[in-house]
Amino acid sequence: MFLYLVEHDFQMGLARLPASAAGECIITLLFLPGVSAQHQEDVRNSFELAARAADKATGDDYVRWFNTFKTTLLNIHWFSQQDGLEQEVQGLVFDSLDLSGSERDLLIRALNALQQKAENEQALNLFNQSALDEVSQDAVSHLLFIGGGSYHGKFQLAVCSEKNGAVAVSTSYVHFNVDGAQYSSILYADGKVETKTTLSTHVLGLNSELFSKVRDSVKKKLADSGVSEQAPISGL
Repeated sequence: MFLYLVEHDFQMGLARLPASAAGECIITLLFLPGVSAQHQEDVRNSFELAARAADKATGDDYVRWFNTFKTTLLNIHWFSQQDGLEQEVQGLVFDSLDLSGSERDLLIRALNALQQKAENEQALNLFNQSALDEVSQDAVSHLLFIGGGSYHGKFQLAVCSEKNGAVAVSTSYVHFNVDGAQYSSILYADGKVETKTTLSTHVLGLNSELFSKVRDSVKKKLADSGVSEQAPISGL
């Protein structure tokens, strides 16, 4: 498990938690201008700890993964501001993200930086393509939580902002529904299988005052659970 960070002008950045096993989820965290260095560290550490807990506790089941992920965050003084707002996607998933022009430009540059690594290219297709038949078989286990005609993308986009000292993270993931379709049909239907694509967004806030009391404990838990590798990604 690795955590990457890119900073641009010390305010904008990208963190990626890539999947190395079937049950692990990928989180790309984009820091907008105005997020302090301390809060960037708090968010990165919080999300890494929550992702590690979810990876360890669950298998290839997105609902269980996200419940463990969210519960871990709530236990270290995060709270829900908006829970599971869903919208059906028409066209590209990326076009449905609720971002301003400047935020969208930053995210495009961040994703382009990630695409420099071959293992990331297929994951980005979940946001750049609107059909699952664009996903290669080799990448399926790393990209999708699979179950009974319902498929959740493991690749999430999260945007962190700060206003008047208050930190919020909006995280979005893709959910695919294919009624009556077989697993192989989704991948090799040449566009003939009807796929309903939904973008689900959760907004989480951080109680910074309370988190400051557990900050060292979070760092210790990360250290005890394995080496946390945070390294720069060029290209942003």
